[in-house]
Amino acid sequence: MDNIYQEELMDIYKNPAKRGLLDGADVSISQSNPMCGDDVSVQLKIENGIVKDARFHGNACMVSIVSSEILLDYLVGKTLDEVKVVTKEKFLEMLNLNLSTSRIGCATLALGAVQKAVNEYEKK
Repeated sequence: MDNIYQEELMDIYKNPAKRGLLDGADVSISQSNPMCGDDVSVQLKIENGIVKDARFHGNACMVSIVSSEILLDYLVGKTLDEVKVVTKEKFLEMLNLNLSTSRIGCATLALGAVQKAVNEYEKK
């Protein structure tokens, strides 16, 4: 991994734009990773089947925070159908991080919450 990419990841970790509470969220789901103790809540604002805004909050490690930020930034503006096709494998490829097996759960924590949130929203 080159230094520029490492610096970009550190900046995301220190200043995540998508971290915080989302006023008027249509759905909010919490997800925990018992292996490392991460606990993340994802909130989505959805209008006409499009993710208009997304936020996350909670206690999490660097990998979870960075991956949550990258995922939610990517999803804003996408249709729910586009969100539903983001698989674990596709997202890990998008992240392009050299992760140990134990860190994959950290990297995909927010994705699991987003998938549950979309299912919950569509049940309403």
